[in-house]
Amino acid sequence: MIKRVLVVGGAGYIGGSVTDSLNSHKIPFTVYDNLTYESHYLKPVDFQYGDVRDTKKLISLLPGFTHVIWLAAIVGDGACAIQPSITKQVNQDSVAWLAHHFAGRILFTSTCSVYGASITPVTEASPTNPLSLYAQTKLEAEKYLVANNALIFRLGTAFGLSDTYSRIRMDLAINYMTMNAVKNKQLTIFGGKQWRPFIHVKDIGEIITKNLDTSATGIYNLATANSTILDIGEQIREVTGCNISITDQKFQDNRNYNAVITKGLHDGIFSTKTKYTISHGIKEVYDLISSHRIRNPELELYSNEKYLLQFMAQYETSFTK
Repeated sequence: MIKRVLVVGGAGYIGGSVTDSLNSHKIPFTVYDNLTYESHYLKPVDFQYGDVRDTKKLISLLPGFTHVIWLAAIVGDGACAIQPSITKQVNQDSVAWLAHHFAGRILFTSTCSVYGASITPVTEASPTNPLSLYAQTKLEAEKYLVANNALIFRLGTAFGLSDTYSRIRMDLAINYMTMNAVKNKQLTIFGGKQWRPFIHVKDIGEIITKNLDTSATGIYNLATANSTILDIGEQIREVTGCNISITDQKFQDNRNYNAVITKGLHDGIFSTKTKYTISHGIKEVYDLISSHRIRNPELELYSNEKYLLQFMAQYETSFTK
């Protein structure tokens, strides 16, 4: 069978690396996206404009594809809290529909945020404790796919630069901290003992492409490094020369988890041997900001929550059922 891949949400941050990887491996694909954060999409690939809530359009497209890479979502705790009903439609209900209407191979990006806060390292079998609507909807979406030919990635926090077409996200921990270190020469860390799993956005793209036709199904933690926020700060200081101050003031994000990745390594889903280390990603963002290639990295466009606070009304009416 000739492989044909539909990349739903392929114009986004992770979509940029996924489509680059598919291109490099000469795998035919189509991007399906409603350009929530983009005014245009110039990447020279096959493109279909569409919303994941437009089931009539999707049902006409799906028979032409053997694989679906489902990246589309409202991402982030703050962004998801703006309009909970839309978040549920996009992150959860659309996946339930997909599971019922597509019999091919599905690769789905979930999140390690489903673990919430844990004082012990978390495996795929660990209890879940979603602390936000974002994590709740992703966890529910996983349940719809477990009976399908689906590979579910619980992603660590992404970082670094994707492709040259998609916007960078400055609301992700490493990117955000590096931006502040460059702009202010100062980095304030709240506590710092919180653990997070991390993975470069380009590694996500390569891993998804590699596993299009593997026999693996089910849930896998996906990260290439676990680190405390304080250790991330120290790595940022090495690159930027910033000063670090640590405060015991409570931070609004209560997540704390160290993701065990043994299952994915054992099953050959991915490897931690990659050039896209945390230091590599920090250097990428440092070079981007210090060379003023982004005139104002604090613009609302580079933060999901800030952007959607301004444009959610537009997004809400972008598709009518």
